[in-house]
Amino acid sequence: MRLHFQYKHPALPSVSFSSDWMPEHISLKMIQDIEKTGRMKELKIEDDMGQTWTLKEYKKLLTKAEEQKTNLQIHFDGSFNPQTSQSGIGVILTYQEAGKTYRVRENALLNHLSSNNEAEYAALYKGMQLVDELGVSSQNIKITGDSLVVVNQVTGEWPCYEEQLNKWIDKIEALSERNKLKLDLKAVRRNDNKEADKLASQALEGVAVQSKTEI
Repeated sequence: MRLHFQYKHPALPSVSFSSDWMPEHISLKMIQDIEKTGRMKELKIEDDMGQTWTLKEYKKLLTKAEEQKTNLQIHFDGSFNPQTSQSGIGVILTYQEAGKTYRVRENALLNHLSSNNEAEYAALYKGMQLVDELGVSSQNIKITGDSLVVVNQVTGEWPCYEEQLNKWIDKIEALSERNKLKLDLKAVRRNDNKEADKLASQALEGVAVQSKTEI
């Protein structure tokens, strides 16, 4: 969050300030500290999606947020076996709710895909579906995968010329737009995506995983 406010001095002209970005719990403490001076006015709080609130609105938002699912992160991976024409996808979704952190792990064996890139897209789309099922909206979703193709094409860094992959991009964008989600995608090395990779491999081996745990 970022704070925008005017500082009213008794003998000098008012001065406008904008803070650095800070976590929600820090921003509220900062506001309370500045309020003690009695010289703050016209406060606006801004989030990373450009939305702004008054202090009263922001306090209501934080109270409501305690009952919502926040800090969502998706780790995804997909594998394709050309010998069997089968694909395995693996997804890990973590989020916070009511002060607790949960992790959802899920994989699936798919028979209708035709390439490793398509399997990677299917894995990301599955992660987006899990977010949709939680009823999450108007949030930033951190997404991590080891597919440079998927990450760079979804973000628009690379063009996508394959019709089938463009269909997956359209489906992912449709979910994000419907739920007003901002996707923050990051590509990592395969060694840094081992858990999602294992889930995808287990799916190809016929081992189904579907779990939700508190961590």
